Amino acid sequence: AIRLTAASIGLRYDQGATVSNVMEARRSGGLLLQFTSWLTTPLARVPAEVSWRFDSDVARARFASDLRLTTRPAEEPSMVTDPRGQLVLVPGVVGATVDVDGLVDQLEHIDLIAPPGHFDATLVDLLPTVSDAAARDEVARLTLLTRAGIRISVKGEAVRLSGEHLRSHLIITAHHGHIDAGFDLASLQDGLEAHFRKPVSPPIKPILRVVDGDIEVLEAGRPPQVCCDPGSAGVIANLILTGQAPPFIPVVLRPRGLEDPIQRAYADGSLIVEQVSSFTTKHSCCENRVKNIHRIADIVDGIYLLPGEVLSLNDYVGPRTADRGFVAAGAIRGGIMTAEVGGGVSQFATTFFNAAYFAGFDFVEYRSHSIYFSRYPYGREATISTPGPDLVIENTTGFPVLIDTDYTETTITVSMYSTQHIIIDELEQRTARRRACTHVETDRRRTYDDGRVVVDTIVADYRPAEGIDCNGKPIIEPAV
Repeated sequence: AIRLTAASIGLRYDQGATVSNVMEARRSGGLLLQFTSWLTTPLARVPAEVSWRFDSDVARARFASDLRLTTRPAEEPSMVTDPRGQLVLVPGVVGATVDVDGLVDQLEHIDLIAPPGHFDATLVDLLPTVSDAAARDEVARLTLLTRAGIRISVKGEAVRLSGEHLRSHLIITAHHGHIDAGFDLASLQDGLEAHFRKPVSPPIKPILRVVDGDIEVLEAGRPPQVCCDPGSAGVIANLILTGQAPPFIPVVLRPRGLEDPIQRAYADGSLIVEQVSSFTTKHSCCENRVKNIHRIADIVDGIYLLPGEVLSLNDYVGPRTADRGFVAAGAIRGGIMTAEVGGGVSQFATTFFNAAYFAGFDFVEYRSHSIYFSRYPYGREATISTPGPDLVIENTTGFPVLIDTDYTETTITVSMYSTQHIIIDELEQRTARRRACTHVETDRRRTYDDGRVVVDTIVADYRPAEGIDCNGKPIIEPAV
């Protein structure tokens, strides 16, 4: 039982027409009858018609909006993707609703002076607005459009989205006699990006320099680029639904910059704010080895190391040859002092080693000089040569680091710039005899701003003298 007001279903009492009817009833007959009627008004009853109006459009709209009149909604046909990735039709279901036309017809003939107590409504089938046949045709069309899948290329990296994958993101909506087919663009975008798990292009590092202790950004970098531009899913959806997807040629999509604020800070250099370590060693003026020290310092100056990056001095600097600006100078080869092009760069290696030590870097590969030189910290130094030994460091600090070099005629300085967040303490040093050689261990403690503490040990091994091995015997120079 549903109770409705007369006004809500389009019934209106027409006051103006009713008054006119009353006045007309009083004025009927000749002048004498009208005069007599006027005299007897307090005692007489004059019949007059009461006027009503019925607006069937209002009634239909009211019934259409009343969900109580639908006893069982119709279900439009739909589709699902089966486990094999195929589209399957789900047929529509016929519902039941009140016969609105029958109700309106009863209202058009209602006597509102003596209305009935109720109206009996009958139920009629409520059909889906879209037929199963039309939905089946749409399923067939979408299956055909997605059958071949689509090939995608971003910065030269190509993948194929299969038909099964595409269909898993399809949406069909049937309503008001129409079928709307489209893609869930958000899930399609996520699915697309899942096919490109790695960045499609590496980051571009900023170019920085240090001027009088201040950091200047000469050129901003760029975060790594990933798949894909936010509008990529829309591009793919449009190509598929309009049948324009090329069967063999990849669709080229644009990448987007990684929006991670940390990666953006790595790229713009904003985390290079202060000097976190610096180390200087001295040397005599004007020797050939000084030219080599200055040359390698110039090559290394300005290196920008991202967190997790590994730097090999040998690989980065390359061969120390005459055509690259290096000259012959003293070097240690097999425990014996000799002269070779590039000699003396080990002093830069020791300076670099100590700057990295106090910046908190990890050492992947290093070796001390086989002979101790008093110009270096005892047990805390390194050498490089070709093809080895090498000095390899890893930026495990968690922040980007800018390497700055500076020199005078008698000094070489290597400084590290970053964000200070590690306190470095050198702990005890231990020495031990290994036959005629000396083994040195130096402990380092790194205390991070999150409270984490890491202790490691630097080692060095020294021969008793030039040309003497650890058995105390002379080293035989190899034949040239």
